[in-house]
Amino acid sequence: MNYQIISADCHIDLPWLPEDLFTNEAENHFKDRMPFVSETEKGRFWVSRNGAQFGLQNGMGSAGRTYVPGQIHRSDRMAEQGLYRDGELGIPRLTDPKLRIKDQDLDGVQAEVIYGVLGASTRLNDDDAASELLRIYNEWLATFCEVAPDRFAGLASVPSHDVDAALTEVSRVAKRGALRGIEVANTHEMAPLFDTSWEPLW
Repeated sequence: MNYQIISADCHIDLPWLPEDLFTNEAENHFKDRMPFVSETEKGRFWVSRNGAQFGLQNGMGSAGRTYVPGQIHRSDRMAEQGLYRDGELGIPRLTDPKLRIKDQDLDGVQAEVIYGVLGASTRLNDDDAASELLRIYNEWLATFCEVAPDRFAGLASVPSHDVDAALTEVSRVAKRGALRGIEVANTHEMAPLFDTSWEPLW
C-alpha cells in the first residue's frame, strides 16, 4: 500500500453499531445492563435500562445527534454523500468494512486509525457493565479490522475506573491481536495516567 493520507481521528461510535451487538454478546448477567435500541416517537434511540442516553441510531457524531443542515460543514458534506440517508435505510456504511473502504477511496484516504465508545462507556454509569461494553466493542472492532488490516488500524477502548480492569482488557486485546493500540476512557474522577496507581499498566 502506498500511504499518502492516513486519517488519524476516525470513529466507529455506538450509534452506528449493530443494534443487537451488546445484548447478544454480553455475558448473561450483563445482558439487561447493556445499551440497546428503543423505538420512540422521535426515532430509534440507543438507551440503557438505567436511564443512560446514547443518541439516535445512525445519528451524527459520537453523541448520535440528529443531523441539521447548515450547522456543521463536515456533516453537510457527509449528508451530501448520502451517509445519513443510507443509515436510515439500514445501509451500514461506517460499520461494513467493504463500504467503509469505498468511502476511504472517495475521500482519497488510504488508511484510518479507528476508535470509539469511550464516552458511551462512561455515560453508562455502571463500571462493571462498562468494562463488558468495552470488551464487546474491542472484539467487534478487531473482527472489523481483520478484513483489511492495511486499511484499518483499530484502537482498543480500555476502562479507566479500575487499574485491574484496564490490565485485564489490555492483556486480552494483546493476546487477541488485530488492534494496533489502546485508548483509555478518561473521566474527571479517575486518577491521572501519570499517577503511580497506573504504574502496573505501563
